[in-house]
Amino acid sequence: MKIKILLICLIFLNILNADENPFQSEQNLSIITPPNFQKDEVKFNSNARILKSVTFNYINLDGSENAITLDINKSIDWHDTYIITRQNNPNPSKILDVSVTIPEKNDLSAESNVSLDLELPEQTGKIYDFIAYTTYKNKIKLNTNDEIISDFSIGNPSKIIVDFKSNAIALTKNIRLNHSLFKRIDFGSHKGYYRLVIYLDGKYNYNIQKDSSGYLISLQ
Repeated sequence: MKIKILLICLIFLNILNADENPFQSEQNLSIITPPNFQKDEVKFNSNARILKSVTFNYINLDGSENAITLDINKSIDWHDTYIITRQNNPNPSKILDVSVTIPEKNDLSAESNVSLDLELPEQTGKIYDFIAYTTYKNKIKLNTNDEIISDFSIGNPSKIIVDFKSNAIALTKNIRLNHSLFKRIDFGSHKGYYRLVIYLDGKYNYNIQKDSSGYLISLQ
């Protein structure tokens, strides 16, 4: 009697498992996917100068992870916001014939894309009769006949200190600048020299070039 009951149980179990594939060894994996990526933004600190690379870490259908690294090696401006954005592939059926999109050689409007890269001054002012300044995007011109005897920078944000040889005595001045990189100039005179302290909006290296009308300080 016990043998009959055991046989009935085995037959019942075989019926329950009859629809399973005995050759199936792997199961389909499913992952929970977040919303579609559209764009993201990144800003750098004031020390950043060169973008070396960008790495994308992603998940495959089977749940494994991979990475793609793009070598960039390009200069960046840390004031800017850099955007990673999604772009749909164009529909090939909508691409126009090349002959339609290329202007004729005698079409004068084709020359309208030519532009001049001129660097215009952003602010000009006179500190005293013997020294004036002009600011540009990342430069400041100091117009003076006096000679620089020392220069250095300190702090973060940076302050550039420039000393000029002079016997002139003048009152201390603080000049506010309407500029994103150059914030303020402080003037102070001392025995045998006067000093300019140029306040910046972040951390910079700089170089100074002399010309016939004074000195040009360029930020890097």
